[in-house]
Amino acid sequence: MIILGMLHRGDLHPYEIKRRLEAAMVECYLDLDVGTLYYAIRQLEKDGGIEAVAQERVARGGVRTIYRITDKGRAEFQAGFFRQFEDDGPAPQAHYGAMLFLHCVDPGRLAEAIRTRISRLDDLIAKLGPIREQMGPTLPLGGDFLFRHIERQRRMDREWLGELLEAVEGS
Repeated sequence: MIILGMLHRGDLHPYEIKRRLEAAMVECYLDLDVGTLYYAIRQLEKDGGIEAVAQERVARGGVRTIYRITDKGRAEFQAGFFRQFEDDGPAPQAHYGAMLFLHCVDPGRLAEAIRTRISRLDDLIAKLGPIREQMGPTLPLGGDFLFRHIERQRRMDREWLGELLEAVEGS
């Protein structure tokens, strides 16, 4: 999804994709090494999500290939983007990659995906209380702190998504 999102902005060669991802500091929340990037590009080209559109010579005598996203790639990007909002994991794992590409998706569909995610978080938060009460005095100290952390993380993710929803609906 990240590569397809980068190509939404225009045709690029892999090194430029890597450079722009570094500038966006994606390494803070995604493990993206050069080998993985080039492998993913080859797979996307093989699967028809991207296509080579040009080659240019570089100073060191090599050739770099410039890629563009295809219609199939745009559809794959949209599906992958919204799949991230269906993920019940913590916000950094589930949503940070998508934040780079909010401009590439329909704001109405994005708002609905955020609302759905907030609703699921509300359900998950509501389920924690009864579980914690049921375990009551048998809950060891470590378990108690684990419950506290999970609840705080979910509430923080919910608040963050609420702010994102306001921004999306206000734009």
